[in-house]
Amino acid sequence: MGWEDISLMIRTNIKSNHLQIENLCKSIFSNINSISFNLDDKKISVNHVDADNSDAASIEFIEKDDIFKIIYWDGYSLAEDFETDKIKEALKAFKRFSKKLAKNIARFS
Repeated sequence: MGWEDISLMIRTNIKSNHLQIENLCKSIFSNINSISFNLDDKKISVNHVDADNSDAASIEFIEKDDIFKIIYWDGYSLAEDFETDKIKEALKAFKRFSKKLAKNIARFS
C-alpha cells in the first residue's frame, strides 16, 4: 500500500465522516426526543425542537473553503463558535458542544 492509498483512507471532510457524526449524535441524544438532525455534504445541523422557543438551541458544523466551523447556540443567551482547518479538531469540538447541548436540554426541559 502506497502513500496515495493511505491518504485516500483518511476522512478529511464532513461528508466522509457522516457515519461517525450520525452515530455520535444518536448516542449523545438517545434520551432526548426533541432533537432533529440534518446531515448534508458540507453542513451538519442539530436542533432542539421546542414549541416555546422560536430560536431554540442548536449546533451547526459547517465546512467551507477547507475550514471547519462549529457554532453553538444554547437557545437563550449563549453563543459560542470554534474554527479550525483540521477535521479531527472540529470533530472534537462538535462532540463537546453536542454533549453541552444535551446536558442543557435535559436540565431545562
